[in-house]
Amino acid sequence: MKTLLRTLAIALCSTVSLIANAGDDATNGRKTLKVAIYPATNTMKMSVVVEKLVGRQLSVRLKSESGFVLHSEYIRKKDTLYFGKFNLEELEDGKYLIEIFDGETKIVKNIEIGTIKPQVVANERFITMN
Repeated sequence: MKTLLRTLAIALCSTVSLIANAGDDATNGRKTLKVAIYPATNTMKMSVVVEKLVGRQLSVRLKSESGFVLHSEYIRKKDTLYFGKFNLEELEDGKYLIEIFDGETKIVKNIEIGTIKPQVVANERFITMN
């Protein structure tokens, strides 16, 4: 049963992968953010990897569909790489979003968590002999 639920979660999350380049650096035309979001294999965790320019503070947030912040992290200006995992195991079924913002550029990715309920098995009949 637990394997079935995790398989569903992975199937839903696999549609959530994102690789994005966003924002131009005004000085040299480079992208200011490179982002990858993908589900971790056989778990209810989402991996978030962000490469950014030095000199920009970055925020990474997990929000409910209504905008309530469930988790947030801030990455220092001097750091250029962020790798984080969001454990979605305890979240209820529903829609959520991951938001990455560096002060100028915002990347938002919608995710959905769901559960497949097992189908009811019809009564099985059998014959025994003693």
